[in-house]
Amino acid sequence: MRKINLLLSFDNKFWKYAAVSIVSVLNNKNPETEIDVYCMVPKGTSWRAHRKIKKTVQKFKGCRLIWREITESENPFQSWEFKKWSPVIFYRLFAHKIFPHLDRILYIDSDVIVRGDLWEMYNTNLGDNVLGAVQDLALVDEPNNFMGQYVRRFIDEHIPNGLYVNSGVLLINATKSAELDDLAQPLGKIDFSCPDQDLINMKLAGRILRLPLKYNFSFAETFPKNYDAADIADAKQNYVIYHFYTRKPFLLKYENRDVFELFEKHVNMLGWTSVDLMRHETKFLKRKTNIPGLTIVGTRLKICGITVMRLT
Repeated sequence: MRKINLLLSFDNKFWKYAAVSIVSVLNNKNPETEIDVYCMVPKGTSWRAHRKIKKTVQKFKGCRLIWREITESENPFQSWEFKKWSPVIFYRLFAHKIFPHLDRILYIDSDVIVRGDLWEMYNTNLGDNVLGAVQDLALVDEPNNFMGQYVRRFIDEHIPNGLYVNSGVLLINATKSAELDDLAQPLGKIDFSCPDQDLINMKLAGRILRLPLKYNFSFAETFPKNYDAADIADAKQNYVIYHFYTRKPFLLKYENRDVFELFEKHVNMLGWTSVDLMRHETKFLKRKTNIPGLTIVGTRLKICGITVMRLT
């Protein structure tokens, strides 16, 4: 049986993107591939999100939804260095505790689009590794690229084998519970710019299997000089998972029409347009004002976190 355990974690801001990612996975799978879709969401996530995604999954034969709300007490990432980040970004790292019956989990970010069957990737032999992931595309050889230089320094300080991966797509060996549990241990004075990504790269260095770029690809004007040229060429033609971590989907309308149309096709399957998703995300933008305690979140005016007025 070709059975995939697919995991996404998201909140109210990103649930529509997650729905698009899910429908792209299910719409492009082979008929013989069955998929259990696991969603880890914060307690109190919109019932509309649950209803919409459940109805979507039920339309595909051999697929089912497992919806799991996570309480604060269930999150093992409780030390001060993790508290300043949204807890949702750490959910994937303790999925093995929430779903202990799973031996293998394929995690994807909410901002990906899939255009092929995932079984070959899912069935990758991980050996004794904890994770399978794709090398990040940070421009480590560009002296004027801020993120590239950050990653380069991070590699020099924390990653002996030099492999720094992107955490947007992770093939998780859930049997390695001790190594996964260790990720939540306090770090002390180490500070991260990419919290979950830096964490797994540092603590699991040497225990991550490098996957082909086609499983977490994003078009870029420039690729790292040390990246495998054959891997890049193959990914450009045959990518299976496209990750929008360098450009928002709607910004690709004129930059990369094929990717945009692939995204829009699956958005339309849900009865939306990409503009609907952009408007939804805008609702959660937070802007500070010069008045203490006064903020604007989307169209809501808040004082000390309490909505006092809608601006439209």
